[in-house]
Amino acid sequence: MKGPAKGTQIKGGRYYRVRADGAKRVWLPLTKVREGLPAFYTALADSLGRDSRDDTMPKLVAEWQREVMVKHSAKTQIDEKRRATVIADSFKTLGAAEVETPDCYDFLKPFQSMPRTHDLFRSQLRSIFQLAELKGYRKAGSNPVSAIPTMGSTPRDRYITDSELRRVKIGGLYGANGRRTPTGITLACFLEVAFLTGADVGVLLRLREERDQENPDEPHVCADGIFVRRDKTERTSRPVIVEWTPRLRAVVAKLKAIKAAQQTKKRAQQRVVTPLLFIGMDGTPWTYEALSSAWQKARARAKLPPTMLRDLRAKAATDKEEKDGITGANVLLDHTTEQQTADYIRRKKARRTSAAA
Repeated sequence: MKGPAKGTQIKGGRYYRVRADGAKRVWLPLTKVREGLPAFYTALADSLGRDSRDDTMPKLVAEWQREVMVKHSAKTQIDEKRRATVIADSFKTLGAAEVETPDCYDFLKPFQSMPRTHDLFRSQLRSIFQLAELKGYRKAGSNPVSAIPTMGSTPRDRYITDSELRRVKIGGLYGANGRRTPTGITLACFLEVAFLTGADVGVLLRLREERDQENPDEPHVCADGIFVRRDKTERTSRPVIVEWTPRLRAVVAKLKAIKAAQQTKKRAQQRVVTPLLFIGMDGTPWTYEALSSAWQKARARAKLPPTMLRDLRAKAATDKEEKDGITGANVLLDHTTEQQTADYIRRKKARRTSAAA
């Protein structure tokens, strides 16, 4: 039914402003018919003027990326950017104050079969509306996501066996054509260091050849081993030095040799100088995207079941606990409590006991 003003219609007892978006028609909700024409014209004027205001959802998402997302780790930002694009596009016809709980519930509903993805989108959407409240785009305490429960995900129990770790290294070293891959040796070294230190992926990508005087807490190689400090617990954690073992010394020596060889190949004017140990073919710091791509290809060639890079941290905790007990694993992972560490332990081997008689 045609509405009382040009470009408006009535449907289901509510006034809508209808506008074209390419080949589609977009229905923008205004007021309920029973609220009367004064309320309708106020809402219509507000809707017409929204394009020039700063409280549209795409603009809010962009502000969140500039002000909130930039404080997160580089690895986290990669996934958040993808989700931000989906969120901005899904709510592009609404202002920040117009989004209600049913809108958010409908947006999240398709992800209910993927609990982890659902909860990541929910968390990011909730954070975006928290910013909207701080900026005055919404009333304080009106976050439309708060009433939507999390799905919760089944704790991971994936344990990478020693054999699987060897296989995935080989899968990275040799491509589908049987030839050596250009980044295979770097991937193999990364997997080795990740397992031996139990450190986070993002932290290891910043591993330096030596201590940075201006940023002494950055991960680096030192006289006693590898110095690491977790990003997630920077305020409460203590630095951890993973002491040298023959295996750890060997992989660090290999990384230094790779770096020296790559930089020697470059002409002096093209040479890239970086303090980081993990570098790409062009001598620049290895990115998370490059690591993830190499990992996925190697995992596929090794025919591993669904496995994540972070499962290496669980393997490190599990093997360390078996060797030095829960306290040793707790120190390696730099957890506040041993219960946190226990969540990482994978019960991958049958327990041994003597016969009853």
